[in-house]
Amino acid sequence: MLEVPGRVLSVRLGAQCAFGCPRCRSSDPEMMSGCVALLCTSLLVLLPPGAGVPLSVETMKSNVKLMAQTTIVRIQKLTEEFRISPNMVFSGLELIPDIAPDKAWEGLSAIAQGLHSFQVVLSHLPPGDGMAQVHADVLSLHGVVRSLAASLGCPLHKPAGDGRLEAFLKTNSTFHVTIGNVALERLRRFLGKLVQNLDQLKSC
Repeated sequence: MLEVPGRVLSVRLGAQCAFGCPRCRSSDPEMMSGCVALLCTSLLVLLPPGAGVPLSVETMKSNVKLMAQTTIVRIQKLTEEFRISPNMVFSGLELIPDIAPDKAWEGLSAIAQGLHSFQVVLSHLPPGDGMAQVHADVLSLHGVVRSLAASLGCPLHKPAGDGRLEAFLKTNSTFHVTIGNVALERLRRFLGKLVQNLDQLKSC
């Protein structure tokens, strides 16, 4: 049980986790450890400033990578069941973040903004088929990335609103399956690059 001022959070292994993750009931040690680590890291984000011993930058980087890897595995399991043609595109999909393999990261601020944009997309999609769990993962990861940026002295800006993206999502809600698949694939690539390049990132 974890006590946080104003709330009490109970964590019981072997039961469904606080995120509703059925993998926490799995007998697979690897799946269990990944889910528990994601849960514990996310709970730390809920702690108010000054509570407990501050995490080191290296610890936060390790947490970011672990959370990203856990989300990548979840996305892969989701997208195994639903495939769309790579040629199926329509106007507006370019508003969903898509990091080019050869493009260098602009810094933690850009990463945080990208994660915020994915949050916006996922929040407009039906929560079924595990989409709500991925949304919760990205929300937690965004919080840890912002904490890491603050520890490095990077300026933290309020996430910029994106009216065009939200308008596109509302107008094309009928195509949520296509939009969901595109968003998940781009999110998977985004997180993969984050895992590979986080240690080399030197700028805000």
